[in-house]
Amino acid sequence: MAKNKSRSKNSSSQAKPKNTASGGEAQKSESSKAQAKPKEVLYQVKTKRDSGVLKAYITFTYRMLHPGVSVRLMLYGLVIALPGIFFFKDLYWRIFFTGIGVLMILLGLFRQYISLWMTKRNDPDYRSGAEFTYNFTVNDADFLREGVRYSGIDKYKDITGFYHDDSYLYMGMKNKEIIVIPKSAFTIGDSDSFEEFIYKKSKKTCHWLPNNYRDMMKQRRAQRAVSSGSMLKK
Repeated sequence: MAKNKSRSKNSSSQAKPKNTASGGEAQKSESSKAQAKPKEVLYQVKTKRDSGVLKAYITFTYRMLHPGVSVRLMLYGLVIALPGIFFFKDLYWRIFFTGIGVLMILLGLFRQYISLWMTKRNDPDYRSGAEFTYNFTVNDADFLREGVRYSGIDKYKDITGFYHDDSYLYMGMKNKEIIVIPKSAFTIGDSDSFEEFIYKKSKKTCHWLPNNYRDMMKQRRAQRAVSSGSMLKK
């Protein structure tokens, strides 16, 4: 009888670790489920690289990275064309200088449209009509192409610049990536509250970009008024 009791005790003691092991596996599965729980998306944008988005991107990069290039090209074109029109008597040199000057003027006027045409030809996302989704959560953001993550924001402090015009938002990041967000493409949230959200997270003010010459003049007058007011306070 004593042997039977000892055997029963041994068998029960051997069974206990199995229960603890299964309990540990259950805890691991629960923790993995908790980790796999998707983050709440506060703002979501769904868009495509259509003509409007591509043109907005090109215009923005020209304006921010290469300001005044169009004006300089047209001025240089005039300087080159004028000798061909007024000073050279030889027909060959007249045609040469006038032709180069006219080409530079046209390039200054239409270089954005030339870049747009070239981008449409060479951008596979434009030709395939790929859908882009931008998911902004509390602490970070995921950028998806056709449902697959290709980039994102690890922390909102990585945002280096934030701008807007009448139709688009422009966001620059440390990796030198720029995303263009149509204001009408928000499927969760809206553009106005999104600007406040980004400011709270990154302390980057959403600067206004004028769309036309009249708005540019208004912006310059406002900047001069602010600078003159600050000078008077000093």
